[in-house]
Amino acid sequence: PYYIQLKEQIRKNITSGLWSLGLKLPTERELALQLEVSRNTVSQAYKELESEGVLTSSQGRGTFIASSGVLLQRESRKEKVLRVIDAAMEEAVSMGFSIDDFVSFVHVRGMEKKAALSRLKVAFVESNSEQLEEFARESYLGSGVTIIPVKLQEIEQDPAGARERFSAMDMVVTTFYHVNSVKNFLSGSKLQVIGISLEPNLETMVRIARLPANQPLVLVCDSEDFAVKVKTILSQAGIYPELETVTTRDGEQLKKILNGNPAVVLSSSRKQEIEKMVRGELEIIEFRTFPDTGSLNLLRSALLELKNS
Repeated sequence: PYYIQLKEQIRKNITSGLWSLGLKLPTERELALQLEVSRNTVSQAYKELESEGVLTSSQGRGTFIASSGVLLQRESRKEKVLRVIDAAMEEAVSMGFSIDDFVSFVHVRGMEKKAALSRLKVAFVESNSEQLEEFARESYLGSGVTIIPVKLQEIEQDPAGARERFSAMDMVVTTFYHVNSVKNFLSGSKLQVIGISLEPNLETMVRIARLPANQPLVLVCDSEDFAVKVKTILSQAGIYPELETVTTRDGEQLKKILNGNPAVVLSSSRKQEIEKMVRGELEIIEFRTFPDTGSLNLLRSALLELKNS
């Protein structure tokens, strides 16, 4: 598909150094005209690259190449994997197998692993709906693994029901904030509990840090718990905005609160709603958290070991 071709060309332009980190890209309309493709093609490519952390966009400012170097880090990891593949291929050839044999072995083994992972059910335990939805929506553990979101409060309110739900799980994942609570709850169970670290997008932190220090800032989200975590993350980073938490969904009340503000920080669950409301009148900063690389590697290794055991 054209949008996949465009994605790969953008990646190549970045990794080759033709486009520098932080560079502002043409608008969807401009690039569509230049390439003589539909605007939907450019939009799809931009959206997927943004979801992968390669690009970042800001309402009213445009689309930029993420300055965090995520793509370059991924390319470095890819090179390491390719070296492992090359070594394995050379070993196979030295044992008398052809390259076609090697490709066939890798394909079959990969499909076996994928099929095994597709039968896994992983519970993700968190105390706020925003991070639960985020983790369940993103395919951090591979497209085949089923993520079951479980709110921490549900465990506390209905322990018997929670134990019954967990009995059908293969693994439990939670953040380091709650790992001890979950382990204590599952004490005596053979179910593996893994704690992970969720970190904010660097672009988000930079954009918040660049706002005027004396300017009041509104955080629109669904839960007070999520707001507390956002404030904690900002505080740990040395960013101390005067952050007002707003959880209401009353449209008129929201308009009054946001009126006169140059920017708003919000959770992913509120993004579409607020974008329609403000229509480019203020800067929208989406606050998302992602498992760090170490956490993801740990989880993926644990899943493979689980199926191999």
